[in-house]
Amino acid sequence: MKNKIITIKRYICGKEEFDFSELFVNTEYGTEILPINVFLIEHKKLGNILINTGCSNLLKKNAVQYSALKAKHKISFEPEDSIISQMSKEEMDPLCIKKVLLTHCDPECCGALPLLPKYEIVSSAQVLCVLNFGFSSEGVMKSTIPNNNTPKSATGIFNGDTVLRNYFKWVYDAFGDGSVLGVDLSGHAKAMMGFFLPEKNIFFAADSAIDERILNEDIIPGEKLLQLQYDADDYISNIATLRRFHRENPDIKIIFSHSVCDETVFT
Repeated sequence: MKNKIITIKRYICGKEEFDFSELFVNTEYGTEILPINVFLIEHKKLGNILINTGCSNLLKKNAVQYSALKAKHKISFEPEDSIISQMSKEEMDPLCIKKVLLTHCDPECCGALPLLPKYEIVSSAQVLCVLNFGFSSEGVMKSTIPNNNTPKSATGIFNGDTVLRNYFKWVYDAFGDGSVLGVDLSGHAKAMMGFFLPEKNIFFAADSAIDERILNEDIIPGEKLLQLQYDADDYISNIATLRRFHRENPDIKIIFSHSVCDETVFT
């Protein structure tokens, strides 16, 4: 299991505005514009793997859905923010992406899936089910759904030892080699996964909270924030679990979709 994850790199593929004073009941934070993060993992055996894809202009193809998205979430992005555009600037061929780890099916997570030429989507069976069949009821944009020929693989159960077992009922093995472990974090979305890289002590916790302040401070989600979640009770439960996980495992870095990351954490 050692030395399977070679590098991790972050890309900002869009931004979202949050008014903390409206979303939390006991904070002095105001309006902030936070990144929409995409992570590129270089795996020794499997090659280049993305965690989510970020936004792209495909979101704007479905005008009605896009208007509804903008009314609910203050998302902004430019064409050059696309993961494809950023890779091109670095002279990286999109063909180098072999797999996409999909945390959930929000438009800003799978917004560039159809632009990638040849890859496999890996996630839980529940997330893949939403991707395949849930766009009419779950807010998944038709324009962000990959073609039917795109292979998809559901994560299997992990049978080894891991600290995650102390906090989550099920632990999944994304690639069957223990290099990326998954857990269910559904609540913000109907189906959502978090991904843990044991070698790097990094836990990508998707949209289970806005950012690390929910872990480090006693800020409490307000009614408006809870109304934005698919299941408010599960959302609150996940926050409590992650707070305990963070408190008892301070050496593990928890990163959210909108974290303002210290890039040194990836070196």
